[in-house]
Amino acid sequence: MVESALMIRFKIRCRLALPALLSLAGALRAEPGSLNLGVDYGLRGVATLNPDANGSTSGTLNYYSQSARLSLATELSPGVDVDFRIRSLNVWGLEGSGAPLVRYPAADGTPWVERAAARLAGLAWNRLTLTLGRQPFLLGDGVLVSDDELGFNGLRADVKLPKNLDLTLFTAKISESLGAGDDSDLTLGSLGFSRDINRWELSWLREKTGAASVYQLATGTAAATDVRRDFIDLRLFGDLKDAYYKLELAFESGEAQIGGANTSIGGSGQRIELGAQTDASRWGRFGVKALYASGSGDDAGTPTKDESFQPSFTRRWDGFERAGFGSFFGASLSDVFNASAPFSNGGSGLPLGASGIKTLGLGLSTVQKVKWTASLDYYLFDSRVKVSGLNSLGSEADLTLVYRHSGYVTFAAGAAYFFPGDLYGPDASRVSRYTAETQIHF
Repeated sequence: MVESALMIRFKIRCRLALPALLSLAGALRAEPGSLNLGVDYGLRGVATLNPDANGSTSGTLNYYSQSARLSLATELSPGVDVDFRIRSLNVWGLEGSGAPLVRYPAADGTPWVERAAARLAGLAWNRLTLTLGRQPFLLGDGVLVSDDELGFNGLRADVKLPKNLDLTLFTAKISESLGAGDDSDLTLGSLGFSRDINRWELSWLREKTGAASVYQLATGTAAATDVRRDFIDLRLFGDLKDAYYKLELAFESGEAQIGGANTSIGGSGQRIELGAQTDASRWGRFGVKALYASGSGDDAGTPTKDESFQPSFTRRWDGFERAGFGSFFGASLSDVFNASAPFSNGGSGLPLGASGIKTLGLGLSTVQKVKWTASLDYYLFDSRVKVSGLNSLGSEADLTLVYRHSGYVTFAAGAAYFFPGDLYGPDASRVSRYTAETQIHF
């Protein structure tokens, strides 16, 4: 395995604490090329008031989280390079506890391998590039696939074709049953075409899980086996210098054994984003963007069919926080922040009966004197499936301010206000979330 070979080459064990890794890094040497060593450290403070959006309670969710990453990269020879990264995530005060239960291999401060991959470029008449080992992967904007800075154990081939065409093939092993037939695998093929300001991409994706897993339906969760999801995805991106547009349309099909019964899967998702920027000689640079995103929901009246759009590896996490639409709500096309399990990758986080999410968004941003960036975003959320004639999930307003102290240190502060909709009931009340963070890279 590439990952094991790299661990032997650099003589690093994943269970070493971060200080030991840093002291060891100074003694490492790359042969024959030069070694690039980098360290990233992020500290984030989060204060959330009323996270369950229930006015009859007075709960809070306050914590500090940190992320530390050690990166080693070297070019072994022309066209052959290696990327190795170890990462540690934890909430202050929960080190070594085994919690929280996020998607990452460990989130209690125990280091784990984020990347351990070799990249071989210039193969097959300079048309083929292979990437072997644990590596990042992001398809488009992450509607279908994102590693969330976790990394996939996979194999990737990028092929340059004639007529401005290119092909990407990727396969990843999610879990291994060692012969029991219960593996989980991810397989993908993507054909791209670039011309002038436009880029088209047509992708096919298959998720296959043989082992027992938790399946999300509009009526709640259920046990499932032999889950297969197939996606056809069409993306169009246009770069107009000071403006851009993104269009994405995905169709889902498949089947699963849910509660012992065969269930067919069929859904769809769409995403449209438009943006533009302009320079004002006196007031700096300003930008505006508009967003529409929607994923189909599950009809509770069809028990042997799931119409919801639920890609398993959609972009969800930025450390311990959601990475979707809205700093607090963190909506994807199928799930949101789950107040009952805020660090869990399971459950939709939606009110019972709600399924599928439609999002409308508008954003404004400005850059002042290079070092200062401010943004204001507003989102409206609806359930694609109505519950007792209601479908409003609410709205959210986000304000973010970023200060780049230097090329090595960045500070950011944010405030988010979520206003729950009718689906949260008559006792629902506003959620307030405040964040402060620093990012250090050297």
